[in-house]
Amino acid sequence: MINKKRVVPQLRFRGFTDDWEQRKLGEIAIRVRGNDGRMNLPTLTISAGNGWMDQRDRFSQNIAGKEQKNYTLLRQGELSYNHGNSKLAQFGAVFELESYNEALVPRVYHSFSVTADAQPKFIEQMFATHRPDRELRKLVSSGARMDGLLNINYDDFMGIKVWLPSMAEQQAIAGLLVKLDNTIALHQRKHELLLKLKQAYLQKLFPKYGNKIPELRFAGFTDDWEQRKASNIFKSVSTKGYSQLPVLSASQEDGMVLRDNIGIDIKYDQKSLAGYKLVRPGQFVIHLRSFQGGFAYSTIEGITSPAYTIIDFLDKSQNIPEFWKELLKSTSFIASLVTVTYGIRDGRSISFSDFGNLKLNYPSAKEQKRIAEFLQILERAIALHQERLDQLKQLKKAYLQKLFV
Repeated sequence: MINKKRVVPQLRFRGFTDDWEQRKLGEIAIRVRGNDGRMNLPTLTISAGNGWMDQRDRFSQNIAGKEQKNYTLLRQGELSYNHGNSKLAQFGAVFELESYNEALVPRVYHSFSVTADAQPKFIEQMFATHRPDRELRKLVSSGARMDGLLNINYDDFMGIKVWLPSMAEQQAIAGLLVKLDNTIALHQRKHELLLKLKQAYLQKLFPKYGNKIPELRFAGFTDDWEQRKASNIFKSVSTKGYSQLPVLSASQEDGMVLRDNIGIDIKYDQKSLAGYKLVRPGQFVIHLRSFQGGFAYSTIEGITSPAYTIIDFLDKSQNIPEFWKELLKSTSFIASLVTVTYGIRDGRSISFSDFGNLKLNYPSAKEQKRIAEFLQILERAIALHQERLDQLKQLKKAYLQKLFV
């Protein structure tokens, strides 16, 4: 007797043992179309990374305009499939409408409700596993593509095969993943609030362009910030011949980072690396986006492109690197760059002589230290929330792989 291979996921809730059943999507879906002439509802669009978004939030305007009359009326609990491809969802994405009772969605989406055999959130999460991509790939390979985008028609979409457990197991899986999504969303909001809080403090802890006193100061500091030319604070350094050190790349957000950690796979020979410049912790790199505030702070030692300018302090005892890291990214500093960046475009860096002529306002070393310590506390809190957020997303990814067939 031949043993039939069981169709079950790797991970299951206690009490569920039956095989999952294969069904065509069209057997558990009912098409949703038309809008009864409704035009006074929110107009939404699907982002593969963020789900449903109001068009005004995604495109800064309601791009539907008068075409709203041709949009589909979607009700809470119903779903839509956006079959445009992206890096996040090559074969499109499905989302259930939850936050609105009713909304208008593009007619090109394949919108549907589900029968009593399926749970809407389970169907949404099933598509998030990318398991249906195996079926959708067959449609794409057979020619369902137009101008580089997917062009899967409704009937073909409804013909794809999916695996379903009992309704009770669907509800259990969906319930767990919804709780996890809610936890991720909570940490995401906290992370975003901390980022906004830091930006607000940066606006107030550094003087606005043209001023010498910030709006917000710590107790005990009352003196005007000193103004000096950058060339009286910094010096240009250029040390070569350290080809054995790791290659660093300049990042607008994260400062100097190991090139190997950002997915750039370039092979170097020792001869070409001999001309690269040494970067030490506490130094700054003026890189190709310097006219937009591209002064990358380094916490690591390595070498970087000879096209970049490396700067260091003339007097390290009177300057706190972590303070200057924030000042050289502040809006007031970026505003001051206008005076030396006329005509500069992508691909060209500000020279040290350009930078050296800038007049910079800065406080005593004690106040620099106080500001830097405070901002570092915020930075650590932001990093912890980011780490927790990444862990939760990895957990969700693992569950998606193990809870579905």
